[in-house]
Formats: sequence, C-alpha cells, structure tokens
Amino acid sequence: MSALIARLLPAPLGRRPASRFLSALALFLALALSPQRAAACTVSAASTNLGSVSSYSVASTAQQGSGSSGLQCDVALALLATHYVALRVDASTFLLTGPSGQTIPFVASLAQNGTPLTIGTLQNLSSTTLLSLFSGTNNSIPIYFRTTATSALRAGTYTGFLDVRWFYSVCTLGVAVCLAYDSSPGFVRPLLGTPTNWGTGTAVRISITLVVQNDCIITAPTAAFGSAPLVGSFNPITRTILIRCSAGTAYTVGLDDGSNAASGLRRMRAGTTANYLQYEIYKTASSTDRWGATGSARRSSASADSNAGTYDSLTSQGYTYRAALLPGQVTPPAGAYSDTIRIDVAF
Repeated sequence: MSALIARLLPAPLGRRPASRFLSALALFLALALSPQRAAACTVSAASTNLGSVSSYSVASTAQQGSGSSGLQCDVALALLATHYVALRVDASTFLLTGPSGQTIPFVASLAQNGTPLTIGTLQNLSSTTLLSLFSGTNNSIPIYFRTTATSALRAGTYTGFLDVRWFYSVCTLGVAVCLAYDSSPGFVRPLLGTPTNWGTGTAVRISITLVVQNDCIITAPTAAFGSAPLVGSFNPITRTILIRCSAGTAYTVGLDDGSNAASGLRRMRAGTTANYLQYEIYKTASSTDRWGATGSARRSSASADSNAGTYDSLTSQGYTYRAALLPGQVTPPAGAYSDTIRIDVAF
C-alpha cells in the first residue's frame, strides 16, 4: 500500500495566493476610499508693510505693496467640489495717518491696480479658480494696496487699517466626493447657484504701514575761479547752495575736505600730477569761519542766508559761501586745477 506524501511547494515566482492578493487589494481600496481631512480655513489679523521710502518719492509716485487679506485655506481637496468665498469691507478711512495728523490716501483691491474695494459691497469670489484665488503666502488670498502721491509730508511712520469680513464654505473632507465643508458662521450652502444666506462671516483687521524717510534735494553750482598767471591774481568767489528737505525737519549742512586734502588743507590738483593749489571755503560771503564737516564747522538750517527755518519740503534754504585761494603759496606749474567737495545733510 503506497503512502500519501504531502509537500508544501512554494508558489511560482511572481505569483501569490489569491486570498492574499484579494486581502491586499481590499486594504488598498480601503486606504484609497478613507476620507482625508484637510486643514481648516483660518481667519486672522494680517498686515502689509509698504516699505521705507523718501518723502519725495511718496510725493511723486504711488507706493504699492501686497500682503495677506487674513483668510487662509488648504484648497487641495476643495478643487474637487464647489466652493463659495466672498469678502466685504466693513470699515476703513482709506488713509495712512502719520506725524502731526498728516495723511496719505490709499486704495485696496484684490488684484494689482484692480478696482478699489468699497465699504459695504460684497465681493463674491466663488467663480475664481481656487489656485488663483489662494495664491498668496501659505495659501492666503492676497490683497493689494497703493497710495496716492502726496507732497509736503513729515518723516515718520504712517499707518492705516482695513476691516474686512470673510464668508466662505470650502471642502475639507473627502477625495472623490466632498464629505465635509469648513464654513464661516451662519453660512448656508445652496443646492445650486449663488448663496442666499452668507451668514455673519468672520471679521478681521488688516493693518497697513508706510515709513516716510527724511530726504533732501541739493542744488550746488560749480565754483570756478577762472584763469590767472599767479596765485595772488585769483579773486575770491561766492556761490550759493540750495537745499530743501522733508517737511518739519531742521538739519545741519557740512562740507568735507575734498579729494586732495593734506594736513587739514583743501587742495585742487592738476590732473594726475603732484601739483596742487591750496584753497578754502568759508561759511558766508564775508565770514572767515571755515565751513567743514564736523561739530561747529557745520552750518545750521536755522542760519541759512535765505528762508531760514522754513521746512515745508517745497521751499529751498540758500547757503552763500566764499571760496578763496590761500595766500603765501608758491605758484605751481600752469594747468587746470580742480577738486570735488561732498555736501552732507544731517537731521
């Protein structure tokens, strides 16, 4: 009688028992169909900094910038479902207010150079592609600001605000079908079409900041002594420097020693040679006080020869100086002698 011999044979390479295959398939399907929760939408205070800009730039050019409008959503799953998003501006002065109550008008929009937002008007953004709508940092909706060019501003920090209210209903659960929505308070999703009950929404404040810097416009004509055969034949000359600065700002003006100074003496040089002419610049047309770059050698705007103490950013102060060749020096070889003086203004 022959015996029954049973052996366990390995499955052929590349094949697995059907039961295992089905189990794996069932597991895969279970994972694929399991709802995946997306991050909820968040509404939080936001701010936009328009930078730090010269008062004269603010006077001549609209300043622009953008930042978060306060609403952020993870929109990866919402791409599969109908979404609803709307914005309303509740309050704003549409002014940036700074020192002494001075103001800079601004507008806000949902696109660069777009239509300005107005108080009380509901902006329904539901038809916008989500990826375009939430294109700001960290999946936020960007908002754009631009100022109106404004002159005669004092330097300082200018701030404003935009109080907005967000209404939304965005898919946050599901893969092939959206199973749950993140909605603002009171929002009622319609079966079809535009919502008729947006609810109370969620309020948020957006802060806007612009720093206006002190600046000056300086007009300094060339000072030419003319030509003469001997040092002693050159006459002193007078010239006037015109300076106008940001509104409300007193300042001082200094002159450096030039490009060729030696031992505290200003000198003009003939090209690249080692030949020099010593000269000096004095504070006023008749003064013997040297106009320099530090301490009491500087000039105060309060002592300007014209319009002293007028700081409206529009009126220039005039500073008339006297320049003269120093006596007692040996006449150098003939040539064209020159120097460059740098003017600095300190607030």
